[in-house]
Amino acid sequence: MSTNIRKTLRFWAAVSLAAAVSMSTLTACKIPGGNIGSTEIPPNTVTTETTEPTPTPEPTNSPTPTPSPTPAKAHMDKPEEDTKAPMFLSLPESVSIKVGSEFNIQKHIGYIDNCDAEVDIKVEGEVDTATVGSYPITITLTDDAGNTKTGNMTVKVYKPSNNGGGGGGGSDTHKTLAYSDFMARYPDADIAYGIDVSRYQGDIDFNKVKAAGCEFVYLRAMIYNNNELGVDRKFEQYYADAKAAGLKIGVYYYSTDSTIEMLHEHCAELLKVLAGKQIDLPVAFDWESWWNFQKYNMSIVDINNLFYEFADIMTQNGYKTILYASKYYLEIIWEPAGYDVWLAHYVKQTTYEGEYTIWQTGSIGRIDGCSEDVDTDILFKSKYPEVFGGSSGGGGTDAGTGEGEPVG
Repeated sequence: MSTNIRKTLRFWAAVSLAAAVSMSTLTACKIPGGNIGSTEIPPNTVTTETTEPTPTPEPTNSPTPTPSPTPAKAHMDKPEEDTKAPMFLSLPESVSIKVGSEFNIQKHIGYIDNCDAEVDIKVEGEVDTATVGSYPITITLTDDAGNTKTGNMTVKVYKPSNNGGGGGGGSDTHKTLAYSDFMARYPDADIAYGIDVSRYQGDIDFNKVKAAGCEFVYLRAMIYNNNELGVDRKFEQYYADAKAAGLKIGVYYYSTDSTIEMLHEHCAELLKVLAGKQIDLPVAFDWESWWNFQKYNMSIVDINNLFYEFADIMTQNGYKTILYASKYYLEIIWEPAGYDVWLAHYVKQTTYEGEYTIWQTGSIGRIDGCSEDVDTDILFKSKYPEVFGGSSGGGGTDAGTGEGEPVG
């Protein structure tokens, strides 16, 4: 098994401490109460040993993974002193707009600050939308503490061609990956193979899906997008059919919530949908609307607290929680705080250095029983012994080849 795959199987002896340190280091925001779960003795404290020391166990090459601990309710506060500048989440080198149209910088970039929900934006340079040409501009973001971030962009004003489009040669070279080939990439006894689906996959024969080697499926249960909340129109059918086929089931909530009050309202509806259903795997929080992020009026502190609130609501109602996120945003935005992570990274061998229990390896899988592409996922069974019957012992070969090589 590869180094990155093996590390997820190690016992998290200090996961809560690592989470607290990560929060204060990466975002300059602190967690009240210090290190969650810490048993460190304060400096200058005298202690006495009254029991026989515990013998040091013999070293072993076999990992002894356990389920991820359920953390105390996490919360992120703003720092007493803000020294971090805002950051651009999307800043293309150039954008093109049609001559005569309006140029609005907010439609072309995305940005976030660690602590401030709103930042000032200043654009230097002239853009004449009435005249075809290229116009360089400089964009400066400034937060409430005066920290600044500057970026550059070229605005290209163009006149539409009258050639009429029409087509020309070319061919559709859409790539897909057979599910059997996906499984062959990760031949390890501790790995369960899965897919995640929503209504876009259309009709699915889950008996054929299971026969193809799939062991678990994540279903989109609910979505909040464009100010509309709704149950995925295929969820009930997918759930019934996947359960009948004997697949392990997880669900995810696709969210664009931006306030705690909004989240509470939507979670109440989600819990109604899940009532009476047997959910085997953690409920996933899927927030990924990063383009034009500033329209949500949230900071890094705010969006992390949104996730923590979701996790707490799920915990209070008997569900475990997992955070779904891409490698990039796990590294610059999210602080999982000890909760399970569902990593999205579309490569054969991930270079993500954080902990994760599920890995979405790609989105072009083809599996018998479904006529559309599916997302392909692997899961470490030893992280969920209550679902998969205990540790499988590892012992497989390297999980993945061709480090950094795109799927396909």
